[in-house]
Amino acid sequence: MASNKHIRLYWVTTDDHDQDWFVFAGSARQARAYQEGYEGYGTGEARTRLIVTDVPLNKFSNGEPPCPAQLRELFALGFEDAGSVPNQRSVRFQGKTYTEGLQESMAVTLRENGSLELMEASSSRPEPEGPAGVETGPRLVN
Repeated sequence: MASNKHIRLYWVTTDDHDQDWFVFAGSARQARAYQEGYEGYGTGEARTRLIVTDVPLNKFSNGEPPCPAQLRELFALGFEDAGSVPNQRSVRFQGKTYTEGLQESMAVTLRENGSLELMEASSSRPEPEGPAGVETGPRLVN
């Protein structure tokens, strides 16, 4: 297991915002490289912003970092649900709202009973630009 004192949470974005996600990684470079490689972007196309330093989690849902963050992990770090809908997820943290991109390989829907259903994603569509203080782009799956 990775040494948690060196794991950070980054907000990783691209110009098209189709694949904006939260990524756990040891460095900004590692988070960018993970995002670019996983989603097929070219080197230098992703940007990062440090959100949480020294992540206090013992386990990560998607294996060892670098890896995308899941809702349960974000909630454990103090994020709040900001109105997630099927195939899109928005969370709020320290006064900012983040809308994540859809991972290329999956989509998720929330059933009425609260259970999650994974589906194959056909495509991602960009979200319209939001008001000031709102990070936009389609979302990450959980």
